[in-house]
Amino acid sequence: MIVKILVAAGVALALSATASAQISDAGDPEAFAKELRGAEPDPLSSAGADPWEGFNRKMFAFNDAVDTALFVPAAKVYRATTHKKQRKGIRNFLANARTPVVLINDLLQGEFKRAGETAGRFVVNTSIGFGGMGDPAERIGIPQHSEDFGQTLAVWGVPSGPYVVLPFFGPSSVRDGLGAGVDTTLDPVFWISTPSARYTGYSRAGVTLVSVREPLIEPLADIKKNSLDYYASFRSFYMQARKREIANGRANFDDLPDIGDFEEFDEIE
Repeated sequence: MIVKILVAAGVALALSATASAQISDAGDPEAFAKELRGAEPDPLSSAGADPWEGFNRKMFAFNDAVDTALFVPAAKVYRATTHKKQRKGIRNFLANARTPVVLINDLLQGEFKRAGETAGRFVVNTSIGFGGMGDPAERIGIPQHSEDFGQTLAVWGVPSGPYVVLPFFGPSSVRDGLGAGVDTTLDPVFWISTPSARYTGYSRAGVTLVSVREPLIEPLADIKKNSLDYYASFRSFYMQARKREIANGRANFDDLPDIGDFEEFDEIE
């Protein structure tokens, strides 16, 4: 499922520090959009659950302004100039390009079966999926999943640390912020210093940003309009998404490492 990010896709408020990993490169943004539409806004947390809330709210407002002024218009232009099937193909390609990062984190977590699925998806989609634009692996029963180094640290037992909203990169935690930085270095493109490689990296970052933001235009606008507290609602979505990602789809979270001091998320239906 979610939050990617990011980690260029995380530049937009909606994508956050999970964006590149949790939305864009990890799962289906359209599915995430449906989840956001059906989610209930979360009540305000206590001061202990969000100790940096004053700073976080200011950064959230800043990111929201940048998102509204720059990234939403860019996403709308992208939607208007590309067909839905083309947008789906681009998301598939971006997810396929991030496979090395997912594979390394699968292995670091000891998830060898999932690592095999990741490698299998890459071979199938790259070879007969037009370089990753298609997803024949899904059709033959090899599902897509997300892993990032923030999840790896959680599996290793590293506490999440306080919730924090980073300027430009959005909702995160101390652990996930560190993990996003490590994921950047795990990308093979990071280690290639030629001008063409840098151009490729910047181009991929920009395309990832608009590709992930586009299906979230309406659901995030609806939440912003109808939520009593947009900040609290978005924080709730982020924390629940991270907990599910670390669980790798399990319904029982009792044996999972600490996801942060958010008691309202102990029970997720």
